[in-house]
Order: sequence, then structure tokens, then C-alpha cells
Amino acid sequence: MTLIRSEPDTEAGGATALLRAAEAHYREALEDLLAMKMYLKDRDDLPETEIRRVGQAYGRATQTLFDERKKLEEQLKRERGIAGDHALDFDAARDEIGGRLSRLRERRRAE
Repeated sequence: MTLIRSEPDTEAGGATALLRAAEAHYREALEDLLAMKMYLKDRDDLPETEIRRVGQAYGRATQTLFDERKKLEEQLKRERGIAGDHALDFDAARDEIGGRLSRLRERRRAE
């Protein structure tokens, strides 16, 4: 039976290309959020409540980035019919089963 492994597609508009573009965007956004967090950490002139508020917003934004990335990965798997990082190639399986049945029929006729 043939398995289809989850390999990146090469089409520019494919789901994998979209995922890679989103990952680059998420990575950049995470770096910006981290820089903002470090900037606020070093500030002495801001009230503690403001720093706490921005810190909570940072946490929510970071979680949102990870959630969106996970949604894109799941969408990619759904589009490919992949579960557990593998999908069955039903055409190849059908051909293989048909070939085996033909060989069994031939063997029966030969007996």
C-alpha cells in the first residue's frame, strides 16, 4: 500500500507556500513582540499597571500567533487528506489490490 508523506508542495499558491509565508510573518511578529517586552522591562518611567497591561497583551498576542499557525497546519493536512502525517494513496492501493486479485485468479485457473 502506498503512503503519501506530508511533503511541501512546490506551487507558489499552494497551502505549504502560504504556511511558510505565515511562519515568516509570525516569526517577525514574535521578534517584534519580544523586543517590545524587553523595552518595557527596562523602562522605569512607566507605571506598573501599564507594564502589566502591555505584558498581558503580549501574552495574548503571542498565543494568538501560535493558534493561527496551528490552524494553518491543520488546514494543510485536511487539504491533503493527511492524518498522523501520512495519507493513503487510494489509487495505488486499488491498483495493488487489483493486481493481487488477478494473480490469485490466474493461480486458481492454473490449478
